[in-house]
Formats: sequence, C-alpha cells, structure tokens
Amino acid sequence: MQADMTSSLSALPAGPPAEDCCAPSAGLDRALDAERLATVARALAEPVRVHVLDVLRRSEEDVCQCELITLFDVRQSLLSHHMRKLVDAGLVSVERRHKWAYYSVSTDVLKELTAWLS
Repeated sequence: MQADMTSSLSALPAGPPAEDCCAPSAGLDRALDAERLATVARALAEPVRVHVLDVLRRSEEDVCQCELITLFDVRQSLLSHHMRKLVDAGLVSVERRHKWAYYSVSTDVLKELTAWLS
C-alpha cells in the first residue's frame, strides 16, 4: 500500500490567541546565573566525576590523586582529564604538594548548587 503524499494535511483547530493563554506561574529569575549552573551540570555529566565528587565530599581531608587512581582503577592521564573538568567548573580545588595533587570539594559551589536545586 502506498501513501498519497500529494494530498494536504488536515489542519488542527486553532487554539486560543497568545494573549488569552495562561501566563507562566513563575517568572524568569534574572539573578540566576544559568551559564554557571550549566557549566557545573556539564562537569557532572560523567558518572566517574559524580563518584569522584562524592568521595571528595565525604572525605574529611584532602584526597591525593594517587588514592583516586587506585580507587577508580584509571590511568593518571584520564583522572587528570576528569579532575580538570571538576576544577574548571569550580566544584573541586586542587593543591600541589611536591609531585602529587590533592583535591577537595569547593563547598561554596556545592552550597550554590544545593540552594538552586531546593
């Protein structure tokens, strides 16, 4: 069976004019830094980064990259890639101690994210 593509589509009935439609229940928040929150969301788009952030969030001390490499069984270069994304988004702080990097959560960003989500 072959469809007739030459016939016109039936038109849907017109809805109410735009001015008669409901207004949004919440207006646009001009103070919202949507670009900033989108950057944070992109940084958390990889499950391994969510796991890393969770480890750092629950740790009482800065966590050495050597511990993260062992914990996640990844190459140092791959860990560095993921950590750079978290640092660039402001979610994680890094401190160099000799040849090692130590990571901690940036609590201000977590508070900002939590406040927006709640």
